[in-house]
Amino acid sequence: MATMINGAAVMDAALLLVAANEWCPQPQTSEHLAAVEIMKLQNIIILQNKVDLISEEQALKNHAQIQDFTKGTVAANAPIVPISAERVINISAVLEYILKKIPIPLRDFSADPHLMVIRSFDVNKPGASVDKIEGGVAGGSILRGTLKIGDMIEIRPGRIIKDEMQNRVGVVPLRSRIVGLKAENNDLQFAVPGGLIGVSTLIDPSLCRADRLVGQVLGSVGRLPKVYIEIDIRFELLRRLLGVKTDNKKQSKVSELAKNEVLMVNIGSTAVGARIMGVRGDLAKLMLKDPACADKGDNVALSRRIESHWRLIGWAVIVKGKAVELSES
Repeated sequence: MATMINGAAVMDAALLLVAANEWCPQPQTSEHLAAVEIMKLQNIIILQNKVDLISEEQALKNHAQIQDFTKGTVAANAPIVPISAERVINISAVLEYILKKIPIPLRDFSADPHLMVIRSFDVNKPGASVDKIEGGVAGGSILRGTLKIGDMIEIRPGRIIKDEMQNRVGVVPLRSRIVGLKAENNDLQFAVPGGLIGVSTLIDPSLCRADRLVGQVLGSVGRLPKVYIEIDIRFELLRRLLGVKTDNKKQSKVSELAKNEVLMVNIGSTAVGARIMGVRGDLAKLMLKDPACADKGDNVALSRRIESHWRLIGWAVIVKGKAVELSES
């Protein structure tokens, strides 16, 4: 679920995949649709997959279940396209819907660049000589502004330094010059919002290896949001727990937040543990396990550990926070 929410943070639309040969909704389907609503995605196409495995009567019954399931949600008027991914049936119709039904959002090219990192890489092969080593690569989607080769950029939070003795946390933003931009296999001189972009840097590749920069934010030096270690949120819990059923096969209620409880919170593409320091009405104060770069007003997804899985229980908006002082080294 955390991976799905992280990816949805940089998307303009969503494809909701439903298996036609199973009852709808499955627990994961309910959870994913709730996550899509939390991330405020308005453009959705529902794919009724595996229609090659069932009869026409069963397909129509499943279609009715999907309509009943999505009633009253953001997907209520979404087109339902019957397909078979295995046999590549009706994929052209999906592409047509994407082109004709999903509008291209307005982009702000003049704003300070803001890229959410959802992947990061060390592109060097084992045993590469020192003079051939290349800097790390950050991958993600530009939400606003533009990037071009030669720009000086900053990544926040960057390196996180914890002093256990003094119970303090510090961050050192990573700074570099952009030495390359790529979209799939195409080299770019500049990049604009939309699509996934790979940004080649001069940053120590060990800091980018194995997605270590996932959840961080890339932009112009000194122009990124603050880095918070504590956040105050205004939250709303789901009425029922999605993805989990009790012995009587009914969805259980979501219990209230409790002081000292540990949650998983998703802020943009960041997934981080958080301890509840206090709750008052629909307001809560959270202490984050690791600092996160965020803005006031950003959406937050809340998940609780239930039966060894993190389950979505609600959403929130950041009201304010306690910022971490940025260090130069």
